[in-house]
Amino acid sequence: MSKIELTIFALLSVLVALCTTVNGQAAITDATTDKGVEEVGGFAVDEYNKSQQSKLAFSKVVQATKQADASGTKYFLKVDASDNGEMKTFNSEVLAKPSGEKEMLTFAAAKH
Repeated sequence: MSKIELTIFALLSVLVALCTTVNGQAAITDATTDKGVEEVGGFAVDEYNKSQQSKLAFSKVVQATKQADASGTKYFLKVDASDNGEMKTFNSEVLAKPSGEKEMLTFAAAKH
């Protein structure tokens, strides 16, 4: 490769990285089909149900991003869950710790 081709390749690589990272959060492009992300979404709904004595039924992860640091990986999820037969969307943050433990940080109805 010539120097020009290498420079163009480097610039394109940086642009791709910038397009998939916002505020240090990396987009999870296959969030709707990733089994690990689905597990985190189900965990969030289960934890919400325990804390609020609710009976939401997890349906799917609609959108997800993640951010890794020393404390683990923080997932920012938009999940669909059924509330007495009515589908609703929720925003949730879950911390997956290096030990394998998960902690729900936030869970709230999404604003449309």
